[in-house]
Amino acid sequence: MAMLIKIIKFYGRFTLSFTAIGFFFRSLLWPRFSPDFRGQIWLVTGASGGLGKAIVAQAAAAGATVLAVARSSAKLDALVKAYGAGVAPMTADLSLQRDTQRLVEDIVRSGRKIDVLVNNVGSLLNDFSLTSEGRETSFATNILNHFLLTERLIESSVLKNDSVVINMSSGGMYNAPLMIAKMNVTDPKRYAGVFAYAVHKRGQAELTKYWSATYGPRGMKFYVMHPGWADTEGVERSLPRFHKVLNLILRDGRQGTETAIWLAATRPDREPGGFWFDRKIRPSHVYPATMVSKDTPAGLADYLRGELGKLT
Repeated sequence: MAMLIKIIKFYGRFTLSFTAIGFFFRSLLWPRFSPDFRGQIWLVTGASGGLGKAIVAQAAAAGATVLAVARSSAKLDALVKAYGAGVAPMTADLSLQRDTQRLVEDIVRSGRKIDVLVNNVGSLLNDFSLTSEGRETSFATNILNHFLLTERLIESSVLKNDSVVINMSSGGMYNAPLMIAKMNVTDPKRYAGVFAYAVHKRGQAELTKYWSATYGPRGMKFYVMHPGWADTEGVERSLPRFHKVLNLILRDGRQGTETAIWLAATRPDREPGGFWFDRKIRPSHVYPATMVSKDTPAGLADYLRGELGKLT
């Protein structure tokens, strides 16, 4: 009964705001916006579908050259066919450290310098899964290799000093504090997919604070944002009941990614590491319990470095 009451309160509180309804009414007050990304190079992960595909489409339409990263070469080929020569496909499995490292090496060899990095790829897995490298799959996909990709691109000077990094998080993080010990749950009996996703998304938000403090003085800007509840293949697959009930009012790809495009174009200076949603910084916590944690953003970065050091 307590869990049922919590669920009712959660959906009662956020449904109007997080769906297309909230987007429609907020956007009525926004000024006209026509981004111009000509001359810029973007790197977008999880680019072949959902929110990633929507970002690729909008960035390319505004003149950017987009390095589109996904596992499926066939889906990437379809992306190029749909959006033109401004899309450069790059095949990589970002659940794997070695493949992520290979991706970085390929980009370094290409000589390209990146203006905008969008860490978008993510997964909510209901069933427990280990990668071939022995890590829980959603942990490796949602945060570990985001960290590897971003750090290596900075170390290799591929990310420009005036670049923008946008981390696509989720309102799901509201259900978890920063919990380093729960990042990589490799015991199937202790694994819960929805909670693991919340932990990883909270971790993304905390990493954004770490990166802002560490690399912000160079001129780099780091943002973390919530796209709202969007109608994507991943949501339909991972949360079928949620999708069935709310699909008529879920956001489309453009609505879910509008703030990412706006952040990349306007690069606001307000509150480094703030949690963005519909062009405005929102509370990072909505439940007092998630504010309590013995862990820190720097501690999370150290943990992830240690994890990456296990495979050299």
